Amino acid sequence: MIKHNKILVPTDFSEQSTESLRRAAVLAQKFDAEVHLLHVMKPSMYFEIDMVIAPSLDDVDSANQKIELSQLKAQAAACDFEIVLHLEESVGDHSRNICDFAKSLPADLIVIGRHDEKKVLRHMFVGATVERVVAHAPCSVLVTAPHDLIRAAES
Repeated sequence: MIKHNKILVPTDFSEQSTESLRRAAVLAQKFDAEVHLLHVMKPSMYFEIDMVIAPSLDDVDSANQKIELSQLKAQAAACDFEIVLHLEESVGDHSRNICDFAKSLPADLIVIGRHDEKKVLRHMFVGATVERVVAHAPCSVLVTAPHDLIRAAES
């Protein structure tokens, strides 16, 4: 199962991602593996309007990177385990970015949190990122349930 000693955890900074990170750390300790925490940033949207003074796109990108890097560090700090942080800019579909990153790492396992899908129409037409990662991942994928479902099962 663990060949390269690398476990990838994609994060959107949600509670589900934090739970996935905790589970990945447990597995990493058991198999003496590294945990790589990945956040795929959405590209900045920028519109130039002659009548509005706005910061340059580089300034907006730099500010977004700083904010998201601090969120990555905070999420990693909540886990009592050494974690390698990665911040990548999206070039399209997040699931494709995650799978491409897993392949280049190379990761033995992706641990990803499933959200409690409430946007049914969007889910039907676009599909969930988790489903696309499972379908296209270059390695095994462990999908963790939403935290609410875990607590309900334990009761």
